[in-house]
Amino acid sequence: MQDRHRRLSDKIILAHQQACLEGKMDVAEILLRALEVDLSAIGGKRLECRKEMEPVEDVFERHMKAMKKGG
Repeated sequence: MQDRHRRLSDKIILAHQQACLEGKMDVAEILLRALEVDLSAIGGKRLECRKEMEPVEDVFERHMKAMKKGG
């Protein structure tokens, strides 16, 4: 697995992108909530130490665009 995709949050981002591309907005919504939980470090001791926040910001933008497109 690529080094940049080793975090759970990176995997959630990729799954969210796929859900949006496939029009599965119910799944995308759940993944968005999962990403929020993971990034807030709820239930864990390690804080998010991500240097580049652009991929995370892209998720929220992609989600909003997909929601508007879907109806």
